[in-house]
Amino acid sequence: MNPATLREIQMKVEALEKEIALLRSALEAIPEPFFILDPKGFFLRSNSEGIALLDYPWEQLQRMNLIDVISLEDLSLMREGLGRMEEEKPLRLTLHLVTRLGERILVESIGIAKGNFIFLTLRDLRERVEVEQRWEKTKRELTERIHERDQYARELQALKDLYKERVKEIERMREEALLLSYTDDLTGIYNHRFFIQQLTLEVERQKRYSQPLSLLMIDIDHFKYYNDTNGHLAGDQVLKAIAILIQHGVRQTDIVARYGGEEFAAILINARKEMAFEIAERIRRSVSETCFPNEKAQPGGDLTVSIGVATFSPPLLTLTDLIREADNALYRAKKKGRNRVEG
Repeated sequence: MNPATLREIQMKVEALEKEIALLRSALEAIPEPFFILDPKGFFLRSNSEGIALLDYPWEQLQRMNLIDVISLEDLSLMREGLGRMEEEKPLRLTLHLVTRLGERILVESIGIAKGNFIFLTLRDLRERVEVEQRWEKTKRELTERIHERDQYARELQALKDLYKERVKEIERMREEALLLSYTDDLTGIYNHRFFIQQLTLEVERQKRYSQPLSLLMIDIDHFKYYNDTNGHLAGDQVLKAIAILIQHGVRQTDIVARYGGEEFAAILINARKEMAFEIAERIRRSVSETCFPNEKAQPGGDLTVSIGVATFSPPLLTLTDLIREADNALYRAKKKGRNRVEG
C-alpha cells in the first residue's frame, strides 16, 4: 500500500470519527430520552437520558427491541404504532414502559420513520402524573373543605334561626308575663296595679297638655246578696259578664280595670264631663238590660250597677283627688237608690 492510499484511509477514518462524535454530541444535546431504532424496532442509538430512563446498560439495550420495554397491556398499541411508522406516519402514543427493575413509567412516545431509521422521543410523564394526582387530591380536599364549610354554614344558620326563635319565644313569654302581671285573673281585664300606673300617666299628661280626662268608678249593686244567694261560681260569672259589658260600653282608647271586689274603673282619655256621662249611662243601661241568671231574686228584681263620674279639673289637682271625687259620686249614686249615674 502506497503512502498516498494510507493517507486517504487515515483521513476517512478521522472524518468518520468526527461524524460519530458529532452524532453523539447531537444525541446528548437532546434534553429528553431519545432513541434511534431500526425498522423492526431494535435499538441502534440512545442518548444518556434514554439509558437512564430505561435503566439498562447500553450493551444490553442494543440487543433489545422496543417491544421488550413496553408493558403487556400496551403491546398491541405499540405494534400498531410501529406499523403506522412503516407507512411513514408519525407516532404519538401515551403508554407504560417497564424498566430493568420492573418500574412502570408512563411516557408519551413521539416517533417518526425516515429511511431505514425510526427516531423516537420519550417524554417522562411521571412528574405530570404526580402534579395531576396532587391536584386531584387538592381538589378533593378543597371539595371536602367546601362541604364542611357549607355544612358549618347550614348548622350556623340553623343555630341562628333557633336562637331567633328562642328570642321570640322569650319575648313572647316576657310579654305574656307582663300582661299577666297587669291582668285580673278572673275577668281578663286590667288589674288595680295597672289602673293606678295608667291613671298616674294620664294625670301627668293632662297637667302638661291640658287634655280632658275623666274617671268612672263602677260598682255592682247588691253583689254580696247575689253571691250569697247563687254561690261564688255564679258571682264570678257575673263579674266576667259585666267586665265585658263595660269594655263594650267605652271607646277603644279608654282603659277598663277591676278596681277590687265587685268594683270596676274606667279611665276615659280625652273625655269631658258630658261625654263621660254619656259613656257611663250607656254602661248602666247595658247592664240593666242584660238578663243574668236568677236576677229576679235581687232587690228590685234586676242586677244593676251604680256609677260615679269625675273629671280632672280644678279644684281636683292630684290623682288622689280624682279617685276620691269619683268614689264620692259613686257613694251618692248608691245613696240615691242605685242603678244610676252621679257626678
